[in-house]
Amino acid sequence: MKGWNHAFVVPGYGSDAQVVETLRLTDAFLGGLGYLEGKPTLAERWAPPEYHDLFSAAELAKPNVKARSFTFEDFPYLDGQWQGIFTDSDGDTWFSISSHSGLHHAQVFRYRPSLDRVEHVADLGQVVGEKLAERSDSVPEGKIHSEMFQDGERILCATTDAHRLHEEVYTGGYWLSIERKTGKIENLGRTAAADGLLCAGYDHAQKLLYGHTNVKGLLTRFDPATRQEKVLGFPWEGSNRPWPRGLCLMFTGDGRVYGGRPPRNSFWEYDPATQAFRTFRPEQPDPEEIHEGCEAKLREQWEGSSLHLARWDEADRCFYFVRSFDEMLCRFFPPEQAGGAGRVEALRRLRPPGLEMRYGNRAASCTLTIHRRTVYYTPNTGWGGVTGLVSYNLDTKAWTDHGPLRVEGRRRVCEVHSLSAGADGRLFMVAFVYSKPGIEPVRPYAMRDKYPFHPRFVIVDPKTDCLPGTK
Repeated sequence: MKGWNHAFVVPGYGSDAQVVETLRLTDAFLGGLGYLEGKPTLAERWAPPEYHDLFSAAELAKPNVKARSFTFEDFPYLDGQWQGIFTDSDGDTWFSISSHSGLHHAQVFRYRPSLDRVEHVADLGQVVGEKLAERSDSVPEGKIHSEMFQDGERILCATTDAHRLHEEVYTGGYWLSIERKTGKIENLGRTAAADGLLCAGYDHAQKLLYGHTNVKGLLTRFDPATRQEKVLGFPWEGSNRPWPRGLCLMFTGDGRVYGGRPPRNSFWEYDPATQAFRTFRPEQPDPEEIHEGCEAKLREQWEGSSLHLARWDEADRCFYFVRSFDEMLCRFFPPEQAGGAGRVEALRRLRPPGLEMRYGNRAASCTLTIHRRTVYYTPNTGWGGVTGLVSYNLDTKAWTDHGPLRVEGRRRVCEVHSLSAGADGRLFMVAFVYSKPGIEPVRPYAMRDKYPFHPRFVIVDPKTDCLPGTK
């Protein structure tokens, strides 16, 4: 195994994960020759300190959301996800699930409602030509850490790394195109930015992909038709943050690009006409927690906050987003011309009252979706908590807390990092479900507080799966 530090499988010369992976590959090789039967069952020698309780009868009597889920027993190493989901015009939902093992690539799946079945589409490593046994120059393609986009008969997306040790390098960051009819994924090329494509956006009017890179924080533009790319520069002017992660890209009809950044939910703009960047902060009210005499920690979190996902609404001519600090639903009216400040309005806090913010300002504000005029969102609870579903009607201003999410067997859902709505109003997501001893896989990186979780594809029909909620 190139890049590993001993010629034999000897514990102590590498991590348990490397030893286990060597034996699993050997098992699969011998099985392919007919010498062994069945699937490899070896797992890492690791046990979580505790498991989370199931929902009690008393909790089930309260408002809650009864979801239906699909598990991934054939992919026990999958342990994360962020935004990588899209429901296309035919109703098929495409999504990825990440791997932080340092040994496995992320996987792509499709849910087909006509068959009510989840199908495996591809291993990202195989798609880009990085087979584990042949590679030594880069860590795996661990994630599709951004939105996915439909352009006619194809789905466009991009890859990044998920787990990297200090001495390791990542040489990926690929632009991908998925053929909707066949599920075949085409590698359009590796980014010229030489960095992971942490956030991707698609300007449908100009038919151009944009990427904000993982470590360097660069904005790059890629033309899928010509496969030509141009690295545009560093959007966060004046930033001294060591990891300038951009997680949101917005486009206006004239090709201008906007993104969110600290401090205090600021913005940046790229104007293709002048090829210039600028940063600005539209007028907007501070969160109610921020006042004279508030805790220094809260003020520090507010200084470091931004937004993670925005949805354009054609009727209102604005971008809706959730402010990561306090999970406030806001809307951004971009400037009519380049150089303006635009306007931000705060509408309604989506997080239920009294829900403790347990992990700084890491709100899961990448789950915002809008079906017709109803906003859906899964509020953050942080390490060890339980998330639920809330909705807000943009016309009536009615906010509803539908209660915590649960799946089969009274299982708790700790977090949701992607959300998509179908034409029929059903919601599709990849949820982190707390594991049960001896049943679901357990991974060191798949932990919330001291509790293990495993990812599932989850379906919610708000018309039938939500018990009466709190208005």
